[in-house]
Amino acid sequence: MDNGQIDIDVRSHPHFPASIRDYATGKVRSALHHTSRPVLYARVALDRSAHHAVPRPVRASVEVDLNGTVLVAKADARTATEAIDLMKDRLAARLARTAR
Repeated sequence: MDNGQIDIDVRSHPHFPASIRDYATGKVRSALHHTSRPVLYARVALDRSAHHAVPRPVRASVEVDLNGTVLVAKADARTATEAIDLMKDRLAARLARTAR
């Protein structure tokens, strides 16, 4: 299976525009490009805390099934793009560890 063509399911809080969901899709697709294992599914969730006092109100998480091995990466940050970037870095690190 070509991992560049995998369908990435992105679910998000209604507050996030389509451009942020597309950004998350691109970042996950970029991380998955570096694995040779078949990706059975990839799911991204974007959420925002309703509490204004939370210092890092945005959470980005991804769950990826690599031919039966499920990897999860999560990150909290002040902005959606920052949370997505951190999530992508954590996913890339987990992918690198499973490749060894």
